[in-house]
Amino acid sequence: MIKRSGLYLAYNTLFVKLMISFLCVIILLASCNLLAYIYLRQKLYNEIVRYNELGMKQTVENYENQFRMTQSILIALMRSDRWNANLELLDRVLENKRYDIIPEVKEDLAGLYTNPFLQLDNFILIFRKSGFVLEKEGTSSINDMFAKYYSSSEYLPEYWKKVTIGRSFMQVLPVAEYAEKTMGQTRPLGALMPILFKAVQYGDVYGLLMVNSQQLYAAYGQSGDSTFYIMDRDGNQLFASAPSEGMQAPAPIREESYHERNGNFYTFYKKGADTGFTYMRVVPIASIASEMMRLNVLLISLLSTAVVVGIVTSVLFSWRLNNPLRRIIEMLERNSPSTLTQSSSIREYAILSDRMTRIMQTNELIRTDLDKKNTLVRQYAYTNKVKNIPMIPNFADIEELAQADRPFAAVLFEIAFKNQEKEYEEEILLLHRLIHSLLSSRDGVTLQIEQNRLMSLIFNPGSRAEILHTLETLKQLLRADDYLYITIAASPIYTEKTSFTEAYEQLSALLKERRLNGDTQIITGPGTSSYRLKLTMGEELHTLLLSGNENAVLEWIDRQLNQLKRKDAAVGEFQAFARGAADQAEKTLTKLNMQTLTEKLVPSSFDTLSRYYSVKQYQDWFRELIRPTLAAITEKNVTKDPIASFVLEYMEAHLCEDINLDAIADKLNLTPGYLSTYFKEETGVNFSDKLNELRINRAKELLTNLELRIQDVASYVGYQNVNSFIRMFKRCSGITPGEYRKRLPT
Repeated sequence: MIKRSGLYLAYNTLFVKLMISFLCVIILLASCNLLAYIYLRQKLYNEIVRYNELGMKQTVENYENQFRMTQSILIALMRSDRWNANLELLDRVLENKRYDIIPEVKEDLAGLYTNPFLQLDNFILIFRKSGFVLEKEGTSSINDMFAKYYSSSEYLPEYWKKVTIGRSFMQVLPVAEYAEKTMGQTRPLGALMPILFKAVQYGDVYGLLMVNSQQLYAAYGQSGDSTFYIMDRDGNQLFASAPSEGMQAPAPIREESYHERNGNFYTFYKKGADTGFTYMRVVPIASIASEMMRLNVLLISLLSTAVVVGIVTSVLFSWRLNNPLRRIIEMLERNSPSTLTQSSSIREYAILSDRMTRIMQTNELIRTDLDKKNTLVRQYAYTNKVKNIPMIPNFADIEELAQADRPFAAVLFEIAFKNQEKEYEEEILLLHRLIHSLLSSRDGVTLQIEQNRLMSLIFNPGSRAEILHTLETLKQLLRADDYLYITIAASPIYTEKTSFTEAYEQLSALLKERRLNGDTQIITGPGTSSYRLKLTMGEELHTLLLSGNENAVLEWIDRQLNQLKRKDAAVGEFQAFARGAADQAEKTLTKLNMQTLTEKLVPSSFDTLSRYYSVKQYQDWFRELIRPTLAAITEKNVTKDPIASFVLEYMEAHLCEDINLDAIADKLNLTPGYLSTYFKEETGVNFSDKLNELRINRAKELLTNLELRIQDVASYVGYQNVNSFIRMFKRCSGITPGEYRKRLPT
């Protein structure tokens, strides 16, 4: 205690001395900041005013250059003999009918209004004598142009019929809002600045440049809180960047430029050297005040920084002297080297710290290594328990680590990826860590049972609702990862008598209860339905396979898959249907004495079915199964027997008649019994079944004609009794003729 108190008193004395020193530095820095503030306050104010004056000067030069460039381009255009000759002809176009020169003049206009530097919306020629205008879209009357296409309350059509520019070459008119009013609709064109000039020296033809004033201001104006105005020589406002209500009229300009304060605003004036226009910018005093406020904030920040730096520096120096000894003491008390990660600049402290750190780090490495090995051994023991693998005698003592001597819950995760061609070892490892982190608070262990299966054993499960809530959280986290989906089978709370193997088997059975989609699903209990391929369905498939009609077979399979989808069947039922259909295809090949092709045509493994999540995948799987099977059956049927071919051709030619085996046998000079046996051996199907199959297939073709009644279709295919036809159609197709017609595409 005396030693510790001595350290504390020494630290406290050193702290006081250091703080006094640094307070002197802080006072010095604060004094410098105060002097800088007094000096810079007025200087900053003058700089802000100078900045606005320079900005005003640049803006005025840009506008003057714009008007000067526009005037130069127009003068160059008017000096063109072709231009003057064309306009004089168009001025008398009603007399000379020279409409052919309009495209040539429009080409000259396009050279101006397509110039991006002029910011023109349009170039309009006004022929007052003929009463029409010419612009980029073509010609129209003066009334239509300025009442419909360029309508403005300030400039009516009558204005443009009478306005003159006196002796000036061009005249800039005040900005106005224009709109296009056609077909009962109004489309705003924005604020445009008209520039009027006399297009020819002699004649009553005027040119009108419609300048986009807002684009011009955006290109040449100065950004900020200020408002910009342009006045002509007489003091009339030509342009305002914002509404000008309450604007104070400028005083007479005695100099080229100056500024003055008017109430809460600073007004900067400058007169254009070429145009004589007065350019004015109104800047709120609050804008300049905000600049001063930023200076105050900056200086306060500097002062605060100086104070913080002084305090932090003093603490760091004090800490540097006291910290090595304190860390050594903490290391010894906590028995951990984590607090002794830095070496001291004091030699004695450095040697002592280095030696103690090495000893403690060696102990820490040994302890960490043992913990990792115990964790791996524990997972190994649990995995053997789940799969019921006997423990090696030499390691039987570690089996005690996996004893289920208390209630537990189990969760089985089956991971599936939609892109099966890619390897996902890293993703599975990340999922393993995520699941372990979510369930580790419940004394859980997560095992990798298979390549795509993880199993969590939870020995402090709490309530089942809490576990399901955690699994819902996992489901929400995985919602954004649409490249994978997980089937999660959650068990109830097991007693200590339930083995891990039994729990794994139950959860494996639950995995088959997932629904056929690509979403992560949580399954908590077994379903009530199970699927087996019915005997009649097997016979239907057998008959369809023997017919060799690929469309009919695939249509029947798609219908069965869609029925399973509509009743929200589990994936286990889809897999059972697939296995049953494959077994039936194998039986059909066996009946046709094609056993050698069975292994090639029928898939030997159904592992891929467990990774399917859509009906489309099952349809593709069946097509890979059925098409080779039908091809083999068709190939066998290609080798036609003359007797069997005669019977088939006769049946197809006389479907609407009463066909019987005796009549056909009489035509072949054979006995009916022999013909029946012979036909069955060659075609693999009975005479009556083949006849019904041909009739039903022909009936399906006739049902596409909606004008035929079902009674007529039955008669055309040889059924005089419509009820017999309906029963036979449903037996072969699974649905009635009426239902088949309803499912036809419209």
